[in-house]
Amino acid sequence: MANIDERLLAASKADKQRQEEMSYRDQLRQEKLGSADKDRQADGESGSLRQRVQAARQALNLKEQAKKKLEEKVAAPARAGASRVLRGAWKIMFSVVGFLPGLLYVNLHVFLRFVLGDKLFCKLGQEWLPKQISSVSGAPGDMAGKTVGIVEVMVLLMLDLIAFLIILSIITIIVWIADSLIFKIWSATAKAWEWIFVWN
Repeated sequence: MANIDERLLAASKADKQRQEEMSYRDQLRQEKLGSADKDRQADGESGSLRQRVQAARQALNLKEQAKKKLEEKVAAPARAGASRVLRGAWKIMFSVVGFLPGLLYVNLHVFLRFVLGDKLFCKLGQEWLPKQISSVSGAPGDMAGKTVGIVEVMVLLMLDLIAFLIILSIITIIVWIADSLIFKIWSATAKAWEWIFVWN
C-alpha cells in the first residue's frame, strides 16, 4: 500500500510538473507570438511610412519633371533665338556700320551668360553648331564647340582691345581739340581785354 501511495504521489508530482512545463511552454509561445505581432505591426507602420515617403518622392519627381519640361519648352526656343542673334552679331560685326553694335551684343551675350546661366545663353562657339550636333552630347560635338569657342574668345578679346584703342584715341582727339579751342579762346579773350584796356 505504501508503494501504491508513493507511486500515486510520484505520478501526481510528475503530472503537476508536466502541467507546469506545458503552461511554461504555452506562456513562451504566447510571448513569442505577441512579440511577432508587435514586429508585424511595427513593420506595417514603417511600411506605410515607407510608402508615404516613396509617394512624396514620386510627387517631387513629377514636379521636377514638369519643371524640366516647362524649362525645355520655354528655355529651348529662347536659347535658340539668342544663338541666332549671336550668329547675326558676329556676321554684322565685320561690316563698317555693324562693328560697334555687333561687338556690344556679343559682349552683352557673354555677360548675360555669366549672370543668368547657360539655360538661355549658349557658350561662345556653340551658336554655329547645328541642332543635331548640339542636342547630342558627345565628344565630337563638344570638341567642335570648344574649338570654335576658343577662337571666338580670342577674336572677341582682340576686337575689344581694338575698340578700346579706338575709343581712347577718339577721346584723346576730342580732348586735344577742346584744349586747343579753349586755349585759342582764352588767348583771343586776353588779347581783346588788352585791346580794350589800351584804348582806355
